[in-house]
Amino acid sequence: MNAKAKGTRLERKTIKMLQSAGYICIRSAASLGPFDIIAINHLGLRCIQVKANDWPRPVEREDLQAAAKSLPPNALIECWRWNDNAREPVIKLLEEFN
Repeated sequence: MNAKAKGTRLERKTIKMLQSAGYICIRSAASLGPFDIIAINHLGLRCIQVKANDWPRPVEREDLQAAAKSLPPNALIECWRWNDNAREPVIKLLEEFN
């Protein structure tokens, strides 16, 4: 499976999990922006970067931090790492990388 197809599959898997938890999701398909998915519910906003088997590199984390400055205070910036054959992702907030 090529990397693009794998990333798309994981993004869709993430969206299904979020929708089942009551979120409305927007996928940023073919975007070079910092977030892959924006999830919204009555509690707030979750901006998510989805990765396979790895965490975002330092340059990617800097882009996420820069984008976070223009978001409302109740927005969470998250990184979801899907390891191969995992049923659940490992989720970290952006602040946990510092």
